[in-house]
Amino acid sequence: MMKRFKKAAAWALCAVLLAGMFAGCSNSNGASPSSGGGTASTGSAEPGSGVPDSMNPVGQFPITKEKITVKAMAAVNSEMAKDWNSLEVFQKLEKLTNIHWDFDYVDAKTFLDQLSIRMAGDDFPEVFLMGGMTSDTEEAYGPSGKLLDLTDLIAKYAPHLAKIREENPTIKLGTTALDGKIYGLPYFAESSGNVPVLSFFDEQYMKNVGVEKVPETTDGLYALLEAFRDKDPNKNGKKDDIPFSCQGVGYLRTILQPAFQGYTGGSAAGEWDVDDSGKVIYLPEEKGYKEYLEYCHKMFTDKLLDSEFLTQTADQAKAKVQSGIVGFYNQTPTILAGTALEKDKQICLPPLTSQTNDKKVAQAPKYLSTTNGLITKNCKNPEAVVSWFDLFYRKEGEEVEGFCGKTSLLGYEGEQWKYTDSSKTKYQFIDPVKSYIQLNQTVMITFGLPAYISNKAVQVGNKLMEDKLEGGAKNQAPYYKEAYPLFVRYTKDESTEAALITTDLDNYQLMMEGKFINGQESLDNFDAFLQNLKKYRVDDLKKIKQAAYDRYIKNK
Repeated sequence: MMKRFKKAAAWALCAVLLAGMFAGCSNSNGASPSSGGGTASTGSAEPGSGVPDSMNPVGQFPITKEKITVKAMAAVNSEMAKDWNSLEVFQKLEKLTNIHWDFDYVDAKTFLDQLSIRMAGDDFPEVFLMGGMTSDTEEAYGPSGKLLDLTDLIAKYAPHLAKIREENPTIKLGTTALDGKIYGLPYFAESSGNVPVLSFFDEQYMKNVGVEKVPETTDGLYALLEAFRDKDPNKNGKKDDIPFSCQGVGYLRTILQPAFQGYTGGSAAGEWDVDDSGKVIYLPEEKGYKEYLEYCHKMFTDKLLDSEFLTQTADQAKAKVQSGIVGFYNQTPTILAGTALEKDKQICLPPLTSQTNDKKVAQAPKYLSTTNGLITKNCKNPEAVVSWFDLFYRKEGEEVEGFCGKTSLLGYEGEQWKYTDSSKTKYQFIDPVKSYIQLNQTVMITFGLPAYISNKAVQVGNKLMEDKLEGGAKNQAPYYKEAYPLFVRYTKDESTEAALITTDLDNYQLMMEGKFINGQESLDNFDAFLQNLKKYRVDDLKKIKQAAYDRYIKNK
């Protein structure tokens, strides 16, 4: 049950990280076998190096003197290559390191279930990769000995990761377990293109309906949505326009809930946030939540909100946007490539204010995922495996044969991408590479493997991407606000109890939110809804989250 506790939060984190992977790497001359980094001799390790006899000294390559195979269970989705060992980066790293990976591919949707099943016995792989693992996964299996304590291994065999942990307090805090040990390998991706709030509309559509100013209030947005409904924004002569479309309530929480409450935890942290005094709060109980529901219900009743917002799939929502019948959409503008709309300017909606809130706030990017790799007690060569992962924590200027953490996102500089200016603030893909989906199929899994990625450059040569990045930087970044931290640590007892409460509470709250909006439940029953939250033990969960948050702040 513990895995269900953070499932929604882990998904959200992954969603907003994935949206942000759009900036560059370098090919500076770092230590490499071909440029002075030194390829170890085939003899024994240097006297006093302290590494196993099967390895060469740390920093020399290959990592192991003879080829070894490491077994890993990896989470996959439809956009990834079916065989990771066919990817260019994995092939080059195998030649560089002498380490071959034997992957057991598991659908990302069932990964956590499979992990739990395997961990129940001793039939688990040497390494787990991605799949929505969180600090809870570490706390569940680390202290029991099923996961290796990486503290000493990182200090000795991963100097780049060790340095990053010391330089970045957030990473160090987020990856340190309650017992003071390190069990997880993190993924940190800071990007100029990380736009966590995807809220766009076509500028030409706004002009077509006679509106000249981008909305800044909920009243202004409503007026524009009514114009989209009534004035044929795509000028096709049909009454087929959907002013506001999304999949589920997540987008409504991202855009509209902050406008009424001044907090971003609705979408960023499953309705949990922290007020200015450090008190953990549950947003459905706070000022402005009922007004948020009333606004969304009126949108639904007035046919401004997609009637299928609760039932449509992501692909169905995407198809509607690409067909040109949607006003506001919660997807990246790059999905319009190849459509009749790709030449139009796409505008990013700024944070809104309302009668119950005068603060503009936007969900802040989430750069850190604490647990994207776990090494288990079954690992035969943990020193070599940690050394292999340390390649992914090399920064620009520390490359080995052109590889650093950012290569895991963009591929190799000069092959798949290049800087377009001397100050290295802009980059573009090199033909035939057009997208990250292509890279996932031929070069590298571009999101989620344990790594450190710092992307300052902005992608150019792609108008839709430029619209996204410009809109995020101008309309959202000045208003970023953190919510309840996703990587606070819970004790085993806290995690077990929180999981029991969270499952039922989330299911009830989500069901009622949807029913209030589509009218299946009258808002006259809102007070009864608040009382039922108590029955679902919201106050007990609040105490658990407060204790975890207080520990987090104390250690920060």
